[in-house]
Amino acid sequence: MAAHTDHHTPEPASGAGLLPVFAIAVIVATAAICLVVAAPSTVALIVALGAVIGFGAGIVALLSRLIGPEDH
Repeated sequence: MAAHTDHHTPEPASGAGLLPVFAIAVIVATAAICLVVAAPSTVALIVALGAVIGFGAGIVALLSRLIGPEDH
């Protein structure tokens, strides 16, 4: 008679879905810093800050839609 074996597939960690989001955030921030270092000007600084703040706001909006309201 064959032995009964259970095959459990491990569930991904709860924060595993956020890793790509934070990886992209690091890339956007690095690109913004490189832009300011490569072309130090007020326009480059405004573009870099706008990119980082805009991406951060986008992440917050996306996560708030995924998580949903607290009263559910």
